[in-house]
Amino acid sequence: MNQKQKKLPLYVQIKNKLTANIKDGTWKPGDSLPSESQMIEQYNVSRTTIRQAIRELVQNGTLEISRGAPAKVKKIPEEGIGNPGIIHHETGTEMSVIILRMEKSQAHYAAKYQLSLPETAEVFFMERLRIADGSPIAVQRSYFPLEVGQAVEEAANKEFDYFPALGEHGIHHKNIKEHVSAANAAPYEADLLGITPGEALITIERTTLGIDAAPIEYSLTKYTPKAFNYTIEIE
Repeated sequence: MNQKQKKLPLYVQIKNKLTANIKDGTWKPGDSLPSESQMIEQYNVSRTTIRQAIRELVQNGTLEISRGAPAKVKKIPEEGIGNPGIIHHETGTEMSVIILRMEKSQAHYAAKYQLSLPETAEVFFMERLRIADGSPIAVQRSYFPLEVGQAVEEAANKEFDYFPALGEHGIHHKNIKEHVSAANAAPYEADLLGITPGEALITIERTTLGIDAAPIEYSLTKYTPKAFNYTIEIE
C-alpha cells in the first residue's frame, strides 16, 4: 500500500480495494461480495468500517444491497474522467456514536419542509454525538419520515452509519445533496465537543432522496475542523 493510500481513512482504503477487485474482474456484475464477517477478518477492520465502504459503493451505483444478504456487484465502475464527486472524510479509524435524543415530534418545522411533509405531520428526530478514536468529532441532528425512522431506530444505538440498515429494510437512496458552511459552536454543542463556545465548526446540511425521489432524511451535522476533510474525487 502506498503512502497516499495509508493517509486515507480506513473505510476509503477498503472502498478502493473493493473497487479494484471489481475492476480487475475478481467480482463481476451479479456476483456477491464476501460476507461482512469474512471481510472483517480479511482486512482486519471493524464492521463499521466495512459498512461505510459498502455504503459509498452503493451510493455511486457500483453495489446493491438487500436485507439479509451480502452486497452484490451492480456494475463495473467506469474508467476515465466523469463528473467530479465531492466526498467528505471523517478523520479516525474506530468510529462510534452516542445517542443523545431520539423521539417522534410534531415540531421541527424547517426539517418537515425539507422532507416535503405537511406541517401537521410527525417526524422522527435523532441527535447523536459522533466519536472517532474515543474523541467527539461532531453533533449530528437527523430527521426522518416516521416510516423511515422506524428502521433507523433499530440501528441507531449500534451503528455509526445508519444507511446500511435502511438498505436492509428496502429503503434505498438515489441522491444525496450536501451543503457546506461555517458556524460557531453554541454553548450546548461546545460542551458536547469539549471545545470553547464560539469556536468555528463545519456544518454539513444534507438531504437524502429515495429511489422515488422523495426525501427520506434531512440532517445537520456540525464538525470540529480538525476531524473533517473534504475531497474532490474524479472517476
